[in-house]
Amino acid sequence: MSSAVPRLAVVAAGAMGAAVAKRLTSFGCTVYTNLDGRSEDTRKRAQDAGMIDLSVDELVLKSDWILSILPPRDAVSFAEKIQEVAAKYGRALPSPQTFVDCNAVNPETVKRIAALFSGTSIRFVDAGIIGGPPKGDQNPTFYASAEDVKILDEFTALSKYGLKLSPLKGKGVGIGDASALKMSYAVSGIGRRTSCTLLKHV
Repeated sequence: MSSAVPRLAVVAAGAMGAAVAKRLTSFGCTVYTNLDGRSEDTRKRAQDAGMIDLSVDELVLKSDWILSILPPRDAVSFAEKIQEVAAKYGRALPSPQTFVDCNAVNPETVKRIAALFSGTSIRFVDAGIIGGPPKGDQNPTFYASAEDVKILDEFTALSKYGLKLSPLKGKGVGIGDASALKMSYAVSGIGRRTSCTLLKHV
C-alpha cells in the first residue's frame, strides 16, 4: 500500500456518510461522492463535508477505497453498479482498490456483495458501523473483517485519518462477521429499548 494520502469515495452523503467524509477531509484526505438525483440538502451536506461530486465512472477510476454507507436496501445495487463500471475499465483502475461495505445488512447479503468482486482486481472488506455519526470527540467504531488479513491491516491503517477502526481477527473470522456483529448490536439495542419502554409502564 502506498504511503500517499488515500483517495476515498464515500457514497452516499447522508448523515453518517457526510460526517465520515468530513472527518477524513479534516485529516487531509480527498473524498469523492456521487450526487446524481440527490436533494439540495444532501448536496449542501456534501459541500460542507468537503466532498467532491463525480460521476460513478470517475469515482471508480480515482478512488483507492470505496466506502458504501447507504440505506440497506441500496447496498446490493450500488455494489453491482461499481462492479459493472470496474469491469468496463479493467486495468485503468487504481491498484490496489478496495470496496468496503459499511451497511447494516445481514451476513448472507454481505457475502453476496463480496461475491460480485470475486475474481476481479477489487478487494473487499466487510464493515459494520456502531455508534452515531462522527462529531467532535464522538467517533463511531468501524468493526471490520476480511478474508485476507493484509487487506484488513491496510484498512485499519486508515485510523490515522480520524476514523476509529477495529479489525476482527482470529481463526475462522472472515467476510460476514463484521455484519453479524452489527446485526447483533442492533438487535440487543432494540431489546434494551423495549425493556426500558416496558419498565416505564410497570
